[in-house]
Amino acid sequence: MKALILSEIKQRIRGKRWWILLSLWVVVLAGVTFLARMAAQAELRSFGRFGEDVAGIPIGPTMFGSLMLFTLSLICLVVPSLSSTSVNSERDRGTLAVLQATMLRPHEIFLAKFASAMLVALAFLVASIPMTLWTMLERGVGFGRVVMVYVVLALVCAVLLSVGLATSAWLRRPALSAVMSYAVVFLLTIGTLILFGVSVITAPVERTRVDDEFGGYVTEERVIGARWVILAPNPFVVLADAAPRSNSRFVPDPLEAIRDSVRQSRRPAGAQVPFGPSGREPPALWPAGISIEVALALAAGYFTVGRLRIPARKLAPGQRVA
Repeated sequence: MKALILSEIKQRIRGKRWWILLSLWVVVLAGVTFLARMAAQAELRSFGRFGEDVAGIPIGPTMFGSLMLFTLSLICLVVPSLSSTSVNSERDRGTLAVLQATMLRPHEIFLAKFASAMLVALAFLVASIPMTLWTMLERGVGFGRVVMVYVVLALVCAVLLSVGLATSAWLRRPALSAVMSYAVVFLLTIGTLILFGVSVITAPVERTRVDDEFGGYVTEERVIGARWVILAPNPFVVLADAAPRSNSRFVPDPLEAIRDSVRQSRRPAGAQVPFGPSGREPPALWPAGISIEVALALAAGYFTVGRLRIPARKLAPGQRVA
């Protein structure tokens, strides 16, 4: 199994394209971090013109949040390609039969392909560490926050790789399996936002009368209920919601802004819940989101192992036996 992992890694990083892609990854992330720093400094200067004392205010949260959100966007673009053609391309070349004829069991073949792709994905995450250290030098970003965010990013990589292997084992054509992998990414990211928006529009409206010195007025609020579950598996929601609060002043924190917005979906109708350390926040979404993502990864892995078993019970017309 170790030899198979090393062979898979060598195939993935062979040639100049790997190093070009990794270099572009670093350059793009460095550019995003620099632009976020300029935006945060401009925000501070605007507050300074109104007489606010902005000296010594950290701008790290703005830089770190922007960097991590953009890193997750790149992960959603790059990582699925690492595994979405791993099985069916070997089946077409006839090399999968060689692996199945060895002492390797189906789950060991899956784990070897998954581990090799995961190591490559982790290499991209490691390449972003210098920019993360830059944001920490700007102050306002704690070590615990960095660790939690990177754990979530690694988990998202694992989920996308497992889904990619499943589509590769399911579909005959590599191009079609790659498209299907990105379709799952679209469903988890933009698709969940669309579904949540549609569900909120169709949610019932609760009317409450508020009496005051002018006679009172009626407020209307949609009862979202358990519709927050739709947002829970969104990788961007999980990332922002799991990141500890930075409590930044004046400069915006993208992760915290998303966190506060999504937690509103779990706020009881009519309840006034202040955010921040002085108020009690609604329950977090990230435990449910991580549970759904882990379940998806395990189901995809189980399906892939089943498709790698021999003899195969059922194959599509024209598909190789191995």
